[in-house]
Amino acid sequence: MKRFLTVILVVTMIGSLLVGCGSSEKATTDDKNKPIRIGVVSSLTGERALHGQYTRNGIQLAVEEINAQGGINGRKLEAVFEDDNGNDAGAVNAFNKLSGSNVAVAIGPIFSTMNLAMSPGIKKAEIPTLVIGSSNDIGNQKNPWMFQARTNDAISATAIAKYAANQLKLKKIAIMHDTDNFASGAAAVAKKALEDLNLPPVLIVAYNSGDKDFTPQLAKIKASGADGILAWSQQTEAGLIMKQKKALDLNIPLIGSNSYVTKIAIDLAKENAEDVYSVADYVTSTPIPKGQEFAKKYKEKYKIDSEFNAAMTYDALYLAAEALKKAGSTEKEAVKKAMSSIKDFVGVSTTFTFDENNRGGTGVWIVQTKKGNPVVIEAVKGR
Repeated sequence: MKRFLTVILVVTMIGSLLVGCGSSEKATTDDKNKPIRIGVVSSLTGERALHGQYTRNGIQLAVEEINAQGGINGRKLEAVFEDDNGNDAGAVNAFNKLSGSNVAVAIGPIFSTMNLAMSPGIKKAEIPTLVIGSSNDIGNQKNPWMFQARTNDAISATAIAKYAANQLKLKKIAIMHDTDNFASGAAAVAKKALEDLNLPPVLIVAYNSGDKDFTPQLAKIKASGADGILAWSQQTEAGLIMKQKKALDLNIPLIGSNSYVTKIAIDLAKENAEDVYSVADYVTSTPIPKGQEFAKKYKEKYKIDSEFNAAMTYDALYLAAEALKKAGSTEKEAVKKAMSSIKDFVGVSTTFTFDENNRGGTGVWIVQTKKGNPVVIEAVKGR
């Protein structure tokens, strides 16, 4: 009897091992049929929730298009969103959550300070991550896992300074900027560009992120006798600055960062945005055929005009898809290598070629707001 029970026990154990092996093989097969998860860090709540809504729209439109065409390497895509609550600490927490969610690629927010705060976590998690801030410091991190899916401020800030001097013929230029990394870094680039043109700024004034009253800075600019302003702001602040500039009868040209030409800023400033110049990553009047098609599809689907947040994240999703397709798998090292090799990829905003520091965007637009709509004046090719 004892010998019989021993035989039964051995047979049962072997059977369990065989079943276990069979289940493992089936799980691997099933994984290949499951969607590829793309993590997205975005502002879904808080003061920047409208940015997040545009981001969600752009991501979902791209995912739907790719899946309708059969997905990537035979697998559908699935976007997984985490809320950054509109601040740097929230962005870090959101990315940390995504890093434990089996995502193949991550897409970061449009705010440079958030991208920089996320950088150590991105490097530690070893997840290929496309970020959409424009600060030159993003590339300076030399983080092999972080890719800048936007034209950096070394290009755009220099373009603003040259346009102010060479086309608008301004001679006494003031600089106004946020104290965050994005704006202070871009302002420093513009200052150097103006000095190289023998036009050092007559005044530089700064304010803090989240400020609502810009009258003190604008009053100083008016008193300085400046004949033009170069300004770097986030979108809400840009809208308020345009309104308050008009209220002070400060009737000199303003050439702003991309924020000044976004729908969020223009809707806030209303008629006060008229004639304001900006360097832009994307506008609905873009000359790029692919961008025009995106603007049309976006409006048809969401019943509102597209804007910068949606366009840049749409491009980022397609860049992620391109890397996954080139890699032929979701293995992180392979996807990172494939991402690094992307060259001359035409997006809806610009053409992307990743350089040795993972900077992707290659150009911007100089635009001017007319009757509430940004109009492209000229293209700026950075590299």
